Amino acid sequence: MILFLISSTNYIPKKLIHSIEKTQTPIDLSELDQSKAYYIHVLGAGATLDPKLPSAMNLNGMTLTRLNEGIRIYNALDQGILVTSAYTDEGLKSQAQVSKEAAISIGVPEKNIEILPTPTTTLEEALAFKQKFGTDKNVIIVTSALHMPRATEIFTDVGLNVISAPTAFIYREGPINHNNLTFPSFKSLQLMNTYHLTVLKQWYYSFVNKRSSK
Repeated sequence: MILFLISSTNYIPKKLIHSIEKTQTPIDLSELDQSKAYYIHVLGAGATLDPKLPSAMNLNGMTLTRLNEGIRIYNALDQGILVTSAYTDEGLKSQAQVSKEAAISIGVPEKNIEILPTPTTTLEEALAFKQKFGTDKNVIIVTSALHMPRATEIFTDVGLNVISAPTAFIYREGPINHNNLTFPSFKSLQLMNTYHLTVLKQWYYSFVNKRSSK
């Protein structure tokens, strides 16, 4: 009962998530060298393939948030290439392609978008980027703030020099944000589950998959 109350109230899950997210800050666009070309790699997080919907509506909320940040960065650069990635079931349009089509619909020229349609994990995304573009590119990776520490470690381990562009912060401070104790709720349980999955995936990479990146 005590564990349930700890997990299902807002305060503890938010504090645990903040312990990771506080290490991340949004990218400072003014610090980017406009004389250089940058590859803005938007990591995948899920999509559907409903044919009656525009591509942007087929992206789940997290993927759309990441893509939006990627396009914001792209629009601020003189020389930017947007890279979308992630797999869907064999024989179907890849999540990378759906993200590309969504970016085009928002105004990014098709010639400035590259796709990596086969990766199913963050490690595979990093390896696919390395295989297609090499290790000498200026890479900006866009993913959620909670995922960014692991993503940065993976991309660095495969030999890429990356700039982090975290987005989708869960813990936010402001006059209308509530980070204190609340009544037990399913939303708070989901937050606790999100935190645990993040930590478990980090452990799994560190102890099982890290050798695969070398």
